[in-house]
Amino acid sequence: DSSRSRALDLRAGVRGHPAQSMLLALASLAAVVVRPHQLSRAPTSRIVGPPVLSSTGVAPAPAPPPPPLSPFPSEELLPRLVDGCAAGEPLASLLPRCFDHPLDGFQTDAMAALLDGSSVVVSAPTGSGKTAVAELALYAALARGERAIYTTPLKALSNQKYRDLSAALGPGSVGLLTGDTQKQRDAPVLVMTTEVLRNMLLEQDEMVFAAQAAGRVGVVILDEFHYMNDKSRGTVWEECCVLAPPSAKLVALSATMANARQVTRWLEAIHGPTSLVETSHRPVPLRYRYADDLGVEDLFPSPA
Repeated sequence: DSSRSRALDLRAGVRGHPAQSMLLALASLAAVVVRPHQLSRAPTSRIVGPPVLSSTGVAPAPAPPPPPLSPFPSEELLPRLVDGCAAGEPLASLLPRCFDHPLDGFQTDAMAALLDGSSVVVSAPTGSGKTAVAELALYAALARGERAIYTTPLKALSNQKYRDLSAALGPGSVGLLTGDTQKQRDAPVLVMTTEVLRNMLLEQDEMVFAAQAAGRVGVVILDEFHYMNDKSRGTVWEECCVLAPPSAKLVALSATMANARQVTRWLEAIHGPTSLVETSHRPVPLRYRYADDLGVEDLFPSPA
């Protein structure tokens, strides 16, 4: 009660003084920090009370957690995903079954943000699983009957992603568009170089700007997003973000983006709600060594 009365006295003392009122408001806001990708996560609650005893006077063992659902067979991934969504199963339970391993925390956060209708900026070290976020995004689009675009800065990388996604979804579900190759332009998933997407956006291509909800592009994945900092090519990424249709969610992936928060605010200003998901955990540790004629030596001592 005394702390409450002091707070009321403080509010009363600054009433009528705009500068002091602003300071009080900023101080109040500083006490609450919410990451964008945590907005959709429901708070957990726990009720504490006396233990429930059995007839023998011994507290029963807690019920084991439900076993995780088995992953979809690779050859049935897309049909099972689409059928499950059509039957009303929540995507939050369907999408993890598209993988043969449990999702990491940042991947789950990105999935929650995407299902909440937000674009996503993912900043995570190399080898941590950013590609899984891209796959979550395109699986969610396909389950809703939408199309997905996956862009990379290099033709060689586009060819690799085309092969990987074709193996996962079937060759008939993935197309490839680069400067010298066109395969299955009407496929639900299109892999292309970023310049090809920029040209399609400038030309108002009907494939990207479909008027009908069915078959329209639901997500655009921009891999290696740090290329936006490239002096000669960076404007291509900027134009893709500015010109992308509002109905398409953007997924920007990078391992070397120092100003991820600034980029997130920029995307939110030009395109719509955008969440930042970042992690510093490096599953594959870096070791620095020096090699010469005498052999190879560690530059830094290994952590204990």
